[in-house]
Amino acid sequence: MQNAGVKPLEGIRVLDISRIVSGPVCCWYLAALGAEVIRVEAPGGDQTWRSVPTVSPEGVVNRGARGPRDIALSALRRHRSKRSVVLDLANDTGRETFQRLAQHADVLVENFRPGATLKLGIDYETLSAINPGLVYCSITGYGDSGPYRNRSAMDLVVQAVSGLMSKTGFPDGPPTKVGATVGDQVPALFSAIGILAALRQRDRDGRGQHVDVSMLDSLVALLWDEPLDEYEDQGIPERVGNGDPRGAPLEVYRTLDGWVALVMTNDDQWVRLCDLMERPELVEPYATMRQRAAARDFINGAVGEWCSTRSTDAVIEHFVAISLPAAPVQSAWSARHDPHIAHRGSLEPLRHPDAAEPSPYLGAVLPVRLSRAELSSTPTEVLGHSTESVLRELLDADDDEIERLRRAGALGEG
Repeated sequence: MQNAGVKPLEGIRVLDISRIVSGPVCCWYLAALGAEVIRVEAPGGDQTWRSVPTVSPEGVVNRGARGPRDIALSALRRHRSKRSVVLDLANDTGRETFQRLAQHADVLVENFRPGATLKLGIDYETLSAINPGLVYCSITGYGDSGPYRNRSAMDLVVQAVSGLMSKTGFPDGPPTKVGATVGDQVPALFSAIGILAALRQRDRDGRGQHVDVSMLDSLVALLWDEPLDEYEDQGIPERVGNGDPRGAPLEVYRTLDGWVALVMTNDDQWVRLCDLMERPELVEPYATMRQRAAARDFINGAVGEWCSTRSTDAVIEHFVAISLPAAPVQSAWSARHDPHIAHRGSLEPLRHPDAAEPSPYLGAVLPVRLSRAELSSTPTEVLGHSTESVLRELLDADDDEIERLRRAGALGEG
């Protein structure tokens, strides 16, 4: 039997030179699965290190000026279980040192704009020439080729061009972005999948490869799981709020003290719901999904009227009792107290590595449960904490070499 203390990716070394969201989140997934992730940043780190709030070594939340050993909330979440190294890649000595580190890596993840790594001399062609087994993952807005290749991209912009915003919101309102940064988070997932696939292929032939993931491709893949071309032929509107033109009841309904979400997918459920609402006269005229879809407004009105006279808890209790998919509409911050989320351990307290107690902030755990491996995380390191130890372990650097690198400005000093 496999040792439950051994994580699936133990023995895999990842160089994380990415910034902000998509790359760091991808590398956090790999770290949570057991990979040794070495995060290499320029002196001062990326902009997330300078954002507030921060947590001090004493565990105190600081919403003002950042202390020298404070860790920003974004970093506390995205850099758990990583080793932090400061190395100036724009410095000739720093670049040479990084190339030497790359010889000892299995994976590299970057999310610079296309062409930036080539200028720095750390592009795929350069590094794969010195490490043919390297799996090199690039996350960009629009991919490594195409007419938009050199355009800047952010979550909102990519949601817009993908078509996602046109499907989000109500018919009489403007196109609306998804509440979560899916343009960043979804590419992080696809990148992790691509990296794992490339590592598996390397197991067979010993060769690495370039993994090209774009924000736009990722959101297009989400959208086209649905038959959008058929929708267009049928004249189905793109924005339908919380409903679905293909059937009813499928909506968010107001209660005495909140809102509930209900989804109905088959005709037997409709019979049970009519019995619950004591509206037997509605069963036969609207017996099929197609009939209910044609009378969406009326059906939703009838269900909404029934819900409006009851509390949220009472409505949910009734719906669950007859096996209807239903849930209360919770805010993201109140959902953290949901008993099921608590039972699953979906969130964990974040802690400064030097603090005796956790901070009041929470971070998601990797939402994967493995029966033969226990996944856990360690606190985010202070920026640059592992610089010397990584150089000593991987490059056999001694005190003299570390001092030489420091004097050359490779470590951001001198």
